[in-house]
Amino acid sequence: MAFSPRLFPFVFGTFIAVSDIVVSSPVVRGAPADPVRLTSVANATVRMAPSADAPAVAQLPLGTEVQEAGPGGFDKTWVLVRLSDAREGWLQTRLTKPLDPVWRTEAYDAVIADRLSRKGDGFNALAELVSFIDRAAPAYGDDESRANVDLSRLRALSLATAAIPFGNAKREPYASWLAARKADVTYDEPGGRWMVLNTSIWDAHSKHQETAVADDIAWFAVTSGLAGECEGNVACYLSAQNMLHGEYLRAHPFGRHAADAIAAVTTMVDTVTSSGQVKKPYEFNRKEDCTQLTFAVDGLSSALQVAKGPGGESTLGNLSAVRQLCQ
Repeated sequence: MAFSPRLFPFVFGTFIAVSDIVVSSPVVRGAPADPVRLTSVANATVRMAPSADAPAVAQLPLGTEVQEAGPGGFDKTWVLVRLSDAREGWLQTRLTKPLDPVWRTEAYDAVIADRLSRKGDGFNALAELVSFIDRAAPAYGDDESRANVDLSRLRALSLATAAIPFGNAKREPYASWLAARKADVTYDEPGGRWMVLNTSIWDAHSKHQETAVADDIAWFAVTSGLAGECEGNVACYLSAQNMLHGEYLRAHPFGRHAADAIAAVTTMVDTVTSSGQVKKPYEFNRKEDCTQLTFAVDGLSSALQVAKGPGGESTLGNLSAVRQLCQ
C-alpha cells in the first residue's frame, strides 16, 4: 500500500514516520538482551509520545511481540517499544504483558485466559483472539498443553461465531472470516446463529483423548449443542441426546460431568415419554421413526449401563419401555 509518511518531532530529539500500516507480525527479531512485551488487547495503539492524544504510529493485533526500546514513562504507565520493522513508539503498559522468550507459553496462557473470560467483546476482538491462538499453538510442546490450547481455540471460535450479527454473514469482515474457517463452523438455521461444528469438537477430542483435558473437550461438545431443530419429534430428541450426552458418557463414563449427563438424559426421556408412551404434544411415527429411535435408545442404554450414575437405572427402565414402541 502506498503512503506518504509525515515526520513528527519525538522525545529525545528523534523522529518517527506515521502511516496507516497495521503491524500484524507476532515475530520480533532483535537483541536478546532487550526485554520483550506481548500486546494483551486487540488493536493496541502505538503512539508518537506517551500521551493518549499523541499521533498514532501503528495499531497492533492481540498477541504482537514488541521489544522495549528505552525507559518507561515517568509514571510507568507508558513503555517505549520497537516494532518488527524497527519503528519506535509508545504503548500503554497496561495493554501489554512481559514476555520471557524461554517461558513464552505462560504469557500466552495468561492473555488467552483473560480474553476468554471477558464479557461483551465484539466480533473483531474475538476474531483477533482466534488468530492469536492459531499463531501461538505451535509453541506448546507437551500433550496436555496442546490439548488445552486446542480447547481454548474452540471456545474462542464459539464466541466469535456467536458475535456475528444476524443476517450479516455475507458482509465483511464476517464473510471472509467464515470462508477461512468453513471446516469448523456451520450455520444453525432454526437458531439463526453461527456455531462450531459438533464434529470438529469431537475430532479435537479424538486427537487428545489420552489427556486430562479430553473430559473438558467432550463436555464442550455437549454444551455447544447441535445445529437444527427436532420440531416435536421424539426420535429426533432422543437421537440428539445420544449424540451429545450419550457420546460423553461413552467416552467418560466416570467423568467430571457424568452425573450431569445422566440427569440430562433422564430429563429428556421424562419430558417426551411416560410409561413408554409418547406425551403430547410430542410426535412419533412408528413407520418412519423406528430406525432412528431404536438406534438412539440402544446407544443411550449402553452408555447408561457403563456409567451407572444416580438415576441411571430408572432411566434405563424408561428407555426399555420406549423401545417397545417399535416392537
